[in-house]
Amino acid sequence: MRTAYLKLRANIELDGDVLIAEREVKFFCEQFLSVKRHKVSEAMKHFNLAEENYLSNARKNEVIGFIGFIKKHDINSILIRSSFIQEIWVDKLLKTETELEGKAFCQLSNDGFYCFVPLFPAAEFLTYFKRNEVHPSDLKHFALHLSNKSCNSEIEKIICKSSTSAPHAHGLHKYKAKFFPRLVRTFLVTESENKEDLVVLDPFAGSGTTLLESAFLGYQSIGVDIDKLSCLISESKIELLTAPLNAIQKETQEYHRKNGREKHNYKFPSWISQKFDRRNNTDERDSYEKEISAITTGLQNLNGGKALFQTAVSDAVSRKFNIRMMGTGVGRFAMEIQKSSLNKMVTANIKFLAKASSVIATLKSAYGITIKKPKVVNGNATSLLMANQSIDLILTSPPYLPASSGREDYLIGKSISITALRLMNEDEIAHAETGSVGSMKNQTQFIENGLPDRVYQLYAFLKNDPLRNIKAEPTCAYYEDIKKSLAESFRVLKHKGKAIYVIGKESVFYTFKTREVLFKVECDKIFEELATDTGFEVKDIIHVELNKKNRNARPRALDKFYESVFILEKP
Repeated sequence: MRTAYLKLRANIELDGDVLIAEREVKFFCEQFLSVKRHKVSEAMKHFNLAEENYLSNARKNEVIGFIGFIKKHDINSILIRSSFIQEIWVDKLLKTETELEGKAFCQLSNDGFYCFVPLFPAAEFLTYFKRNEVHPSDLKHFALHLSNKSCNSEIEKIICKSSTSAPHAHGLHKYKAKFFPRLVRTFLVTESENKEDLVVLDPFAGSGTTLLESAFLGYQSIGVDIDKLSCLISESKIELLTAPLNAIQKETQEYHRKNGREKHNYKFPSWISQKFDRRNNTDERDSYEKEISAITTGLQNLNGGKALFQTAVSDAVSRKFNIRMMGTGVGRFAMEIQKSSLNKMVTANIKFLAKASSVIATLKSAYGITIKKPKVVNGNATSLLMANQSIDLILTSPPYLPASSGREDYLIGKSISITALRLMNEDEIAHAETGSVGSMKNQTQFIENGLPDRVYQLYAFLKNDPLRNIKAEPTCAYYEDIKKSLAESFRVLKHKGKAIYVIGKESVFYTFKTREVLFKVECDKIFEELATDTGFEVKDIIHVELNKKNRNARPRALDKFYESVFILEKP
């Protein structure tokens, strides 16, 4: 058994995240001890690293890392698979690890200890490094700084940067409520039971976070989503995993050619166009339609990398036209239009494609990883087109309870991008809404029994509230669909396979003026009952605090928000 110091990422702010990190460390280590900022001398009794190396570039909170006693895993395994660890310090290398010496991510400190930078923080560092392209030599700069052999203010700012949740391909498209890669990776690793031929499923694939992290870990994965834009985003990120930089540069030239193969005369969907009509801003509408036409015409020139550039265009459109559902249940939405030109936003996104490609290439080269290409399916989580007992592990996050979240018309918020890329027309969007989990237009039949009592208590509250009664039946339909998706997960999962569902812990209804609590929905309790009724065994529930606040100066502005991670097992 050997001893190592595993330093936590400097930007971990919440103590709840430290608990998730402990779960990861427990997987890699036979035993471990917390290292506390004001008790480093205690840690030094177990691992005689210089105090400076314990404290430098560490998080500002009390727990800064762990002393790990490692038996099963070599350093290379932790390097590739960890997510919360910023640095790994050891006093010597095993015979099987000597090839790591001299790598860009490894440095020998002045006091003779080896400092390693794991793959996941390296991905974050390189992504936010202000270079158009990165190379293994750039990774070495970070290793030198973290081992205290050099001091670089630019690198220090990146290491301490608070938000780094969208490294490389993860940052390819704006996406509401997307998975945190760090969280996904941790549960993929800790619940995989070291299987190398693991098949992972995400039935609510969204922007593809589970797929990307599975690919980096060498797992085969499948993502399913009813939304064609989500499928495109996932497919683009997957394409970026293997897209050579020179190919992206060549496609960039093709995109910018002015004479497209056909002219694209874009028109807003009717519900967007009506916004301009009501304000008598038809000239402004026409101007935006021409602008969208201009940035989409160039897509016709592309072949191999078309999906990547479609996603770059879609992201620009999504940021330009920020649509927010009002949560009234009747489809009302607000639209805020940014001043930045679409052309500039698309150009910046295309530059990011090249940057992300170089980051991924650097990671693959430096760490010697082989990526397994995921598969994306446009389908429905309530009716999976796959064989019984064909999946080893499910990791997903279904849409949260829609009745209070304002996401009741899920595709309306994406409709400008969807129609600009010609993925769907208005009729197809309307039809897809009828099958989307959580949509107000969902046509799942309302059944007056078969759901947990808490659901019917929520139904009664909504039905008796004049402002919310329109949401009563759709809310029950939402839970019927969650029940169906759990049944499908159970069907396709192998015996002793695990399903990890991340859901909102609770949903609270307030009075609109005073924010007084009217009704609190214990979403975690409802989900637990649905899961056990399906046949799953609940192995663990972890409540994770989210690092976000209601920023408006009003009552309850400092409320804490939690997600619940359910680890389910099929007997």
